[in-house]
Amino acid sequence: MDPIGIVFLFNMDEGTPEEVSKKFSDYFSSVTENLVRENLLELAKLKEIIDDKKIFWGGIKKDFDKVVENTDMIGELALQVFKKHTDIEGSEDVHCLIYDGAQAPWNFTLMICVIYK
Repeated sequence: MDPIGIVFLFNMDEGTPEEVSKKFSDYFSSVTENLVRENLLELAKLKEIIDDKKIFWGGIKKDFDKVVENTDMIGELALQVFKKHTDIEGSEDVHCLIYDGAQAPWNFTLMICVIYK
């Protein structure tokens, strides 16, 4: 599996992608480090994705609680966001880390999805 992008999914109730990414920015490096630690991608691939600017934010407008509990829906949404921004079809095999807002230091639930080709 070859990682080609990262998609952050969040509840639109938290704000626009710009507002949410700004709130989250202080935690970006530790979260991407976790992606490497969890073997979702290698450090070199992470750097390549960052350099290629293939990191996107997608806000979920409805049924957020249902989406968080359904890994298939998470993967489908992440692929849609990635394709919308890049026009590249990712593999159906999407791996995610889900951070519960009640425990996350940024105080909102966030799904970080790695897209593969």
